Amino acid sequence: MADSVINPLNNYSTSPAGNSVNTSKSEDNSSASSIDEEGFLNLFIEGLKNQDPMSPMSNTEMMGQLTQLTEIQNTMNMKKILEQLASSIQSQNPIGQFLDLMGKTVKINDENNKLIEGQVLSVGKDGDQVVFELMNGDTYNVNQIVGVTEA
Repeated sequence: MADSVINPLNNYSTSPAGNSVNTSKSEDNSSASSIDEEGFLNLFIEGLKNQDPMSPMSNTEMMGQLTQLTEIQNTMNMKKILEQLASSIQSQNPIGQFLDLMGKTVKINDENNKLIEGQVLSVGKDGDQVVFELMNGDTYNVNQIVGVTEA
């Protein structure tokens, strides 16, 4: 029978007398809620190494923990793919980020530094520049916008 049982979740060793002894060599400042898949796997393996041989982890518990690891890995992979997709979409179509201007009233400074106000009819591209058209037919660069309000 083992003299002490190490619990990898809190880095404490419990002696047979029930006294707790801190076995952590360095303090970890990261929160438990921000564990990554590698950290989870290391924790899982430590738990397997140090489990009580007289009452080992059940197959159900082990499968549950492995399922959690798979879910963490899949979520992280999905997050990475979504970030790449969003970046790709934005770089391919810069108009998308200005579509919410349609139907709204914008205030712009024209070339003569004159303040103009009008409702946006459409958004499009003119060469490399994103432009919008007002209801009166005038077209302006989105960089000229100084204010936006609901129509």
